Amino acid sequence: MKPIVVTAEDCYALRSTVLRPNQPKENWTFDTDSDKRALHMALQDDNDDIVAVVSILPETHVDCEGCPWRLRSMAVREDLHGDGLGSMLITAVLGKLNEGVWCTARKHVEGFYLKHGFNTVGKEFMMNNMPHVRMMKLFTPSQNDDA
Repeated sequence: MKPIVVTAEDCYALRSTVLRPNQPKENWTFDTDSDKRALHMALQDDNDDIVAVVSILPETHVDCEGCPWRLRSMAVREDLHGDGLGSMLITAVLGKLNEGVWCTARKHVEGFYLKHGFNTVGKEFMMNNMPHVRMMKLFTPSQNDDA
C-alpha cells in the first residue's frame, strides 16, 4: 500500500466508524477540513477501499508553541490494527511537513506517537469520557527540507 492524497470527504467513513461511532456528523467533520492548506491522506487496500486515514489541518494550540499544524482524526480500520498501517501513514504525512505539529491523542495510543517523535505536553485529561494527552512534534531545520 502506498499513501495517497485524498479529500476530507474520503476520510469521513473511517472517522465516523472508528473514532466517533454513533455520533453526529459535526463530531467527525471540522471547519478546517476544507481549508486549502489542509492535507488529507489515506491508504487503500487491493480493492481500492480506504483502510486508514489522517488529516493535517492548520490550527495552533496555546500549549504547543511552534506548531502551526494539527494532526487530526488518524484512523485505521479496526480489523487491520497492529499491521503497521498507522506507522506507514504517519510517516508519510509527517514527511510533508517542515513545521511543528500537535495532536490530541487517546491515552492508550500515546506510545505510538512517542515512537514517531512526538512529546507529551501537559497532563492527561478527559475528553468524550476517555483519557487523552496533548502531544507535539517539532522539526529541526534539517528535517524534511524537501517537504
